[in-house]
Amino acid sequence: MLRVTVVVAVVVVLALLLRPKFRAWGEGRARAAEAAAALRDAVLSRRMLASLPAKESGALRGAAMDWNVGAGLATLVAIDDGTVSLYLNPGGGTIGAGTHANVARAGAAFREEAAKARGAFSPVQTYPAPGADSVVFYLLTESATLATAPIRMQELQRAEHPLAGLGTAAQALLTEVRRAR
Repeated sequence: MLRVTVVVAVVVVLALLLRPKFRAWGEGRARAAEAAAALRDAVLSRRMLASLPAKESGALRGAAMDWNVGAGLATLVAIDDGTVSLYLNPGGGTIGAGTHANVARAGAAFREEAAKARGAFSPVQTYPAPGADSVVFYLLTESATLATAPIRMQELQRAEHPLAGLGTAAQALLTEVRRAR
């Protein structure tokens, strides 16, 4: 009985001592999730492009891919100024990976594949997260954000899917971003 009492006392003391750390961890995670969501919105709404030199109205400025990662959302972005980033929500990611030559090349290939598939995109005003095991691709032009309909990952991996090349280019870019970290 004494042994159980000691164990309970130790657990209570540890819980009281560690509670502020768990609270701070939760608050930090919430701030990171808010930051990732804000960055994603700035990209998809094209506000991020305002700091870049303007181009003609329909010029392709960037490509992005959103995919559902079970407990959150991942957004891969490649902009024509060489910016490549990966936003993870809730929290985390990589910003500025395009400074690595291999990432920059993969980012350019991703944008080129997106440009080839432009006919599969439609203008959008909102950017909902894709459902389970799905992706949505975006094209960012000087004047509009275009998106595909949600695509199941299983379908995208089939060679005969019209956007299979874009999916392959996105995966190659993701691989290079991971290597650069």
